[in-house]
Amino acid sequence: MSGKDLRKPDGDRQDPGVRSKMSWTVELTTKAEKQLKGLPGNFRRPVERAIEAMESDPFAGNVKALQGQEWEGIYRKRAGKYRIIFELLHQKHVVRVLAILLRSEKTYR
Repeated sequence: MSGKDLRKPDGDRQDPGVRSKMSWTVELTTKAEKQLKGLPGNFRRPVERAIEAMESDPFAGNVKALQGQEWEGIYRKRAGKYRIIFELLHQKHVVRVLAILLRSEKTYR
């Protein structure tokens, strides 16, 4: 086995989970790409940095799981006044950015 030994002291294997040292691939949907390009310049760079940081740890920073049945498996990451809406594809080790939205009362509707 390559890499670190992922065994617990009792000998059971441990799943490295989403916070492992493995890198993630970040993919933006067409909608998210358009939203990113449409951001004002002074807001675009912080959002781009937040997206880039998701390659090493999708849960670094202010990240929360969205509530409700329609949002199951969907998370949001705060990037200033904007919210990055994303899902994880664990098997492929992919973070798929679904939308980049200005935080308002209508953001999650």
